[in-house]
Amino acid sequence: MKYKGLTGLLIIIFISTFLVGCSVPKDKYDKLLKEKQEMQAKYDNVVGEKTALRAEFDKIVGEKVALRNEYEKVENEKNALRKEYDGIVDEKVSLRAECDKVLNEKKILEERVSSLEKELKGKAAKR
Repeated sequence: MKYKGLTGLLIIIFISTFLVGCSVPKDKYDKLLKEKQEMQAKYDNVVGEKTALRAEFDKIVGEKVALRNEYEKVENEKNALRKEYDGIVDEKVSLRAECDKVLNEKKILEERVSSLEKELKGKAAKR
């Protein structure tokens, strides 16, 4: 019996709540629903913008990686050219030293030829 009275009371509370409504006026409910829909639309826009920005960010990161790879390639080529240049400079220095040596030998030989010519002229003049 005790449960019958409690069940009846619950049914009366439920029916009175249903008849009265949720105690929220219709215009207030509609206003809140409209605000919710506007907020949902804004949220959807922000999510779309976030997705677009993420795609743009990924594209920029990809370009950065490509540029970094190209930079490293150019840097390696520069280093190779620098080594080749240094080798050429070393070869030039050694060739310059060899050229100076040959020029010195030429000068010595010219002096010897000159002295031999004088000697021959001197012997020819004595005859």
